[in-house]
Amino acid sequence: MREKSRQRRQELIAAASSVIAEHGLARASVRAVAERAEVSAGSVLYHFESFDQLVVEAVKGVIDEFSERRKRLIEDVADPVERLRIMIEAGIPERISDELRVVYEVASAVRDQPRFRRNLTLVAERQVALYTVVIEVGVALGAFRPRMDVRAIASNLVALEDAYDLYLLDPDDWQRDRYLDSTLQFAEIALDCALRPGAGPAAHDRRAASARSDTTPEEH
Repeated sequence: MREKSRQRRQELIAAASSVIAEHGLARASVRAVAERAEVSAGSVLYHFESFDQLVVEAVKGVIDEFSERRKRLIEDVADPVERLRIMIEAGIPERISDELRVVYEVASAVRDQPRFRRNLTLVAERQVALYTVVIEVGVALGAFRPRMDVRAIASNLVALEDAYDLYLLDPDDWQRDRYLDSTLQFAEIALDCALRPGAGPAAHDRRAASARSDTTPEEH
């Protein structure tokens, strides 16, 4: 009986997450969740103290899955440069996942519903921590040469993701390739590495030589 109840709770949490992703927090209701889960409204409230508790657990579950999915993407990738590229490409995706839609729904509602503030802080901290680990491993292996504090680089990468993903929510402003390229360029400059095709060591050497020639006084 206890296992059946646990399973039903998970089904309701999944249904609530789906409703929030599709219709937004404001339109999430007991009736909508019950219809999505194909149960009665009474069944929804039987398994949770309140509808608010269900929503909070749904948001937490989405954020946990969002963070874990990014970890899984790079688990079996040994090359630190490729790990970083995969991270950035996942952070500026070709399509907005249901999980990411829920994250932005919560972000837009946090002013009126401060109980979600901790969830947003947690998802940002996890992404910064993951980037930090990827970069630090790359530094240890000689793949990256940071030009600023590693955590600051990680924080800026997450900030760029957040900003560009907001544009991706608008189908009339779908410029994913440009946003991705801009973010990769920042990472290349900050870490003195090559992440894009054609941005190999030779290109970096030319830029460095050009910078030196601009700053070296002419000999007479």
